[in-house]
Amino acid sequence: MNFKCISIDDVNRMSEKQSIHVIDIRDPQSFAAGHMPDSVNINNQNAADYIDSTDKETPLVVVCYHGHSSQPAAQYFAAQGFKEVYSMDGGFEVWKLNNPVEV
Repeated sequence: MNFKCISIDDVNRMSEKQSIHVIDIRDPQSFAAGHMPDSVNINNQNAADYIDSTDKETPLVVVCYHGHSSQPAAQYFAAQGFKEVYSMDGGFEVWKLNNPVEV
């Protein structure tokens, strides 16, 4: 299974139409300073629990700082059985320019 790259606009459109999971792979301090609404901070310590407890049929969007390190992470989650996996282009740094941020 492979992932696809997705634009921020497409993430917004998708979330309006259906339930999605958003995981943020940035460091915990950056996540605590601001993150996408309803996103979950995932790291090496909690990834296995997340994989075991999350519905793999729901689309999964992986977010990082700029949209680069989310690509290998998205490939990893796709290999773990998630059916529809995306890496968000531009990452959180572009998201926060025009979209809501939770702290």
